Amino acid sequence: MVLFSLSVYFVLFLILLKTRSVKLLMTWFVPLFALYFGLVIASVVHIFFNGSMSSLKTSGEPLFTLISDAFLLNGWGYVLYGGYFGLIIGVLIATLFTKHKSPSLFLDISAISMSLLFSIWRISCFLSGCCFGMPSKILGVSFPIGTDAFRHLKGTDLVIGNATVPLLPTQLISCFGDFAIFLFLLILFVKRKITYPYFYVFAHALLYGIGRFTVEFFRIDPREFWGPLSMSQWISLVLIAAGLVFFIKNRKEIAESFRNSSVRP
Repeated sequence: MVLFSLSVYFVLFLILLKTRSVKLLMTWFVPLFALYFGLVIASVVHIFFNGSMSSLKTSGEPLFTLISDAFLLNGWGYVLYGGYFGLIIGVLIATLFTKHKSPSLFLDISAISMSLLFSIWRISCFLSGCCFGMPSKILGVSFPIGTDAFRHLKGTDLVIGNATVPLLPTQLISCFGDFAIFLFLLILFVKRKITYPYFYVFAHALLYGIGRFTVEFFRIDPREFWGPLSMSQWISLVLIAAGLVFFIKNRKEIAESFRNSSVRP
């Protein structure tokens, strides 16, 4: 499922480039750079910032080995927010090798493709049982032996027999939320409703930040906490703030872009 999500990102990225008449022969490597750095940074963040699940605490390997494995795409685990920023870094680096002076189109397309990548990735989280939610008798799902949820909750009253008690499938909630963001951004992009540079990057940051901040309250899996909030929630607040500043600062230009798209024949 993870490999499928990465493949979908790559293919969708190229398809959306084609809709803007960009020569794929000169830009096909941009999504590859994005995926590589996305995986590397996601793995590096897992090494340092993942609470009790950090590679520094769980692998027993020297730090140099962990970092080397991350760059060789042989990491011990991934943190999705690391992948978020890794994709952006990869796009920015790849843009240096293209004839495009501005990375805005690549970043906007990456934001749309990223939302679908995250949606599919969360299905793999559900199947493996990581990122699990709090007990819920109404919407809960029991995770059996072999899943991360069972392994982390074993020895507590949240495991009965060979499975956990019903837990809220926060992975699927995130999956549906990310897919909704994807559809919203894709429709605007394909119909050229808004063409203002970096609109889709900051729209995704704002919407994803709000969704991730909210879902984090319903998770009980081991995570990195900084005070009362998880690391992901603090990052979400930064993304939300960045999105709000962008839209407030450029509200007139964005509105004008929308009006211009509405009067096209």
